[in-house]
Amino acid sequence: MNYYYLPITDDYRQQPTQPFGPGFPGGFPGGFGNIQQRLEQIERTLERHNDRLNRLNRRLQRVERRLGFQTTEGF
Repeated sequence: MNYYYLPITDDYRQQPTQPFGPGFPGGFPGGFGNIQQRLEQIERTLERHNDRLNRLNRRLQRVERRLGFQTTEGF
């Protein structure tokens, strides 16, 4: 895997490893053989994001309770 640096955002992004294909910049995303592997990676990422969102929501509710605001139930 090749990575390149984005100085504006201070992060690294994966460069396309496949040549440009017809209608798909960088070729077909992930190729056809890696669809299951990519799907599992997306599911793990989604689960991590859901966990983080739940933690942030609980933290927001604690802060709202301390400040005397009504909680944001239903979000």
